[in-house]
Amino acid sequence: MRVLQDGEFTTVGGRAPIRADVRIVAATHRDLRQAIRAGAFREDLYYRLNVVPVRLPPLRERLEDIPLLARHFLAQCRDAGGPFKVLDETAIERLQAWRWPGNVRELENLIRRIVALYPQERIGAELIDAELAEPQANDLIAEKTTVEEPLCESVSRHIMRYLVAGREGMPLHDLYARVIAEVERPLIQMTLAETRGNQIKAATMLGLNRNTLRKKIRELEIPVVRGVV
Repeated sequence: MRVLQDGEFTTVGGRAPIRADVRIVAATHRDLRQAIRAGAFREDLYYRLNVVPVRLPPLRERLEDIPLLARHFLAQCRDAGGPFKVLDETAIERLQAWRWPGNVRELENLIRRIVALYPQERIGAELIDAELAEPQANDLIAEKTTVEEPLCESVSRHIMRYLVAGREGMPLHDLYARVIAEVERPLIQMTLAETRGNQIKAATMLGLNRNTLRKKIRELEIPVVRGVV
């Protein structure tokens, strides 16, 4: 409190006051006036901090900031070793239409997730729609229109497509490696996304040696971006 009021403090056991040449920036998402009335925040501290208040509206009220922030997060992912990606105008429109209950953090996590999970360089509206779809609505639609299919049946259908194409004259080469890669890639990508890019945790979940996982990441050219949620 003394530092805030007078710009001075005294160390433990010290006698001479020390001048503190600092600027303090404090931020909160809480209603501090309400907290003061409830006895949960010191009133004297509030008035010492509340010198130049700046109210930052939620992201849904700052639509012009969304493209700038989204491109900034894309650049951060690229600097961290992720692939180059761009947002087209339809994607920007979808982002600006979303209500962003999780504010800027939700947008950041969305961009990191897209970079980690999707191979395409250009991000369009259909991809944004898929990621921002309401979970409840999706669950209801899935319950009404589909029945969960065992993985083995899904894989069998895809293999049959290759075999039928071979019968029709399309040359088949390295079928085993191709099918394994198509299964391995999304498995490793989604596990890395679940562990927020932590390869040690991902290797444990997959039951792989960490060096084996790193080798597969390189072989399958899987981008790894930390901080994905």
